[in-house]
Amino acid sequence: MAASLLSHVVSDLCIGKPPARVLPPSTPVAAALAALRTGDDPFVFVVDADEALRHSRGKKIAAGCVVVKVSVADVLCYVCGDADNLSDPAAALGRPVSALAAAVHAGGGDHHGAALRVDSHTSLLDAIDALLSNDAQTLLVPLHAHAARSRKHHHVHVSGCSPANPAAATDYCVLTREDIVRHLFSYSISLFAPVAARTVASLGLVRRDVHAVHADDDALDAIPLLRRSIADGTAVAVVADDDALVGEICPGVLGSCDIESASAAFAALSAGDVMTYIDCSLSPPEFLLRSIRAQLKGDDAASSLPLSPSSSSSASSDEDSSFGRARRARRSSSGSFRWRSTKDVAACHAGSSLVAVMAQALAHRVGYVWVVDEVSGALTGVVSFADVLAVLREHLRAGDTQMN
Repeated sequence: MAASLLSHVVSDLCIGKPPARVLPPSTPVAAALAALRTGDDPFVFVVDADEALRHSRGKKIAAGCVVVKVSVADVLCYVCGDADNLSDPAAALGRPVSALAAAVHAGGGDHHGAALRVDSHTSLLDAIDALLSNDAQTLLVPLHAHAARSRKHHHVHVSGCSPANPAAATDYCVLTREDIVRHLFSYSISLFAPVAARTVASLGLVRRDVHAVHADDDALDAIPLLRRSIADGTAVAVVADDDALVGEICPGVLGSCDIESASAAFAALSAGDVMTYIDCSLSPPEFLLRSIRAQLKGDDAASSLPLSPSSSSSASSDEDSSFGRARRARRSSSGSFRWRSTKDVAACHAGSSLVAVMAQALAHRVGYVWVVDEVSGALTGVVSFADVLAVLREHLRAGDTQMN
């Protein structure tokens, strides 16, 4: 069975996956954002001018080429991380996506947002090596010609962001760290015994350098941390005064938010309140909207930011509905706002087994699990898929050596 797994190539993992969207650098940020809203994947990819020209002519992106991955969270950081963009988000969204790609690189280091193009026949082990050695989160895998043709009807045209040859945009599918970990664990967990039964602490998987803010900190203070968390595939933890984990600002959850309204929330609210605003973005609590309006009223740098349509009557009708009751903000007995419960966050203890931690991460569809103290609930670290992949790779390499 181990030999069978080691014979897998990346194209085996692409079966049934939607095509990726590759954008030229001249695409407006607003059009890229529209593509994110209509696409099946939570990110789009931006290539440099030379590769964009090759791609528009129906040619494949060069093997080993590093492409910038852009998500809704990257767009939010682009708007909130610059005073000029924050004062005029509409203008920021009208600029070419190359400006956003440059900000992605500048904000998170050389490898932030990197997606690596590999050949479809690349072995699974070599793909893992490529992810880890290049510090990349995703791989772009070219689809076979017949697969690309069969998926043409899934291509959604978004004005301003289609290459000259629309079919070329459906040439690739995306593999993430999560896809590979899910494949490894779903194939046969017994292949990783006894490693899978060991604790994450004993495997050295608990990273202490977490990205965290206190619930009462300004939400804009979380933007640099959010950029770095996107780069390493984690999130920004939100902690109380005693460092107890109370929630997180997750890049993946930001995909459901309206950028301009979310930018207003980050400009006006605390990290804890922004966390709640994001969770309730479809129907934000009225008291949070009032707070945003009050904070931005005299702020020349952010007063132009729009808010989601809301009124007292609509908020009241939302609360009367089952959806409104489910998403309604909770308040403690003292009347102060209570942040989201940690039951919504993937968390474990240092003594949790690797298989238990991975099962939790895959169930939550995240690439990390927070590590908290078993007694106090204080945040002590994080386990990420990148580190887990390194452990699994060494285990598979050892098995491959033994078979040879």
